[in-house]
Parts: sequence; C-alpha cells; structure tokens
Amino acid sequence: MNLLAHAVLSPDSERVRVGNVVADFIPRNQVQTLDPDLKRGIELHQRIDRFTDSHPIVQRSHDRLTGFKRFANPLVDVFYDHFLTLNWRKEIPINTYVDQLNQDIEQNYRGLPDECVAVSRRMIEQGWMRQYGEFEGLEKNLGRMERRIEWRTNRTVDLVGALKILKDDYAGFEQDFLEFWPQLVDHAKGN
Repeated sequence: MNLLAHAVLSPDSERVRVGNVVADFIPRNQVQTLDPDLKRGIELHQRIDRFTDSHPIVQRSHDRLTGFKRFANPLVDVFYDHFLTLNWRKEIPINTYVDQLNQDIEQNYRGLPDECVAVSRRMIEQGWMRQYGEFEGLEKNLGRMERRIEWRTNRTVDLVGALKILKDDYAGFEQDFLEFWPQLVDHAKGN
C-alpha cells in the first residue's frame, strides 16, 4: 500500500502513524536509533507490505499490469490509494485528514533522520496524498517515482504508461481493491 493507506491503517497514535507513513523514507541503518513508537510504525508498515505483496488478490492486480511486472508492487500501491481516496469512509473529509496527518509529520521532524525530513517536506509541499483521486495527480505521483528510480539506477523507466492499463481495466482494479481492503484492515488491526 502507498502513503495514504499506511496512514489510515495505523492505530490512533500520532508517532506510530508517522512512522508507518514515512517508513520508506528512513534509511534502514538509522531505524534502531528512533523513538520506540516510530519504530512500531515502521514495523507495522513492513507487516502491511508483506501481507499486501503476497496476497492473491493483489497478485491478480499485478497480473493485469502486462509490460510493467517489474514495477507492479509500487504501481498497485498507488492505484489502490486512488481507490481508497474515491471510497473514503472516514468520519472526516479526506483533505482534513491529510492536513492533520501532514501536521503530525511536521511535529515529529525532530525525531526523524535528515533524509526522511527532506522527502517528507517535499511530500507535504507538493501535496502527494491530495493527488491520488485524479488521473492528473496519479500521473504526477508516478512521474516523481520515475525520477527517483532513474536517479537511483541511472535507468529510464516508464511508470506513467501504466495508467493506460488502469484506465482500460478500471473496473477490474477497483474490484480487486474493494475485495482486498477489508482483509488488509483486519490484518493491520491484528485480526
């Protein structure tokens, strides 16, 4: 799952939620130096990712991504955040939720590694979590992911092109999400 889903799947603990959301921005060699609640959030993030990446429904979504198999995990994560946005069921509006989450992250900068703070600032300033609901926003998010991958590997990748597959099989991806989400919620709760 991607950023928004990790936030929603967190318990009602600010620091655990922050750790869960920013876990991918924290260098592994710096995790042990963090506050115990931030570490619990990172552990939850990893548990959610393991469950998601090995689930047969998610695998069905991966199978839909012909030509994009190498990047199926991050693509499906972003697609599922899109459907989470469109099927928002929390008691507060999504923009209010994201505003509060961003404030929580900013209030915890002091306990996070510099690299994580830098990425988190960009995430907040560029409104990454506000962009999942529209295809234009998905394109921006995938474009950022392309640039990160290209910077790290010095190889050109095309993630934005996967949006055509999402559009062509939109109902299939949405059905996968709707079947999978309740199971993931139960798993994150420890059921």
